[in-house]
Amino acid sequence: MWLTKDSRNLEDIFTSNIHYIECYGAEYSGLHEIKQWMSHKFKTQTVFQWDIKNIYHDKNIFTVEWTFSCTENNKNFSFDGVSLITFTGDKIAEIKEFESKKEHYRPYK
Repeated sequence: MWLTKDSRNLEDIFTSNIHYIECYGAEYSGLHEIKQWMSHKFKTQTVFQWDIKNIYHDKNIFTVEWTFSCTENNKNFSFDGVSLITFTGDKIAEIKEFESKKEHYRPYK
């Protein structure tokens, strides 16, 4: 959805009371807020990469490692992240994102 800017199938993916916490602290509760957020971001941001590195799961909880890159307000952003995703049935009920700097270094090497 982020790459194509097409959010028509949100009801097929998220529960109606979805709880979504972005890695920088913004929090959305319910499909109404998710739709508002995505509509706003589609106007101000262009995502050009969101690659999944690994997926781990235990029952209804998935841990997903990813790399994200976008342009927003004429600035490029890129970072690695992890999402903790909880499903209720076949829909996402909660997402908690965590960010890591894209560039890593070894201070004691």
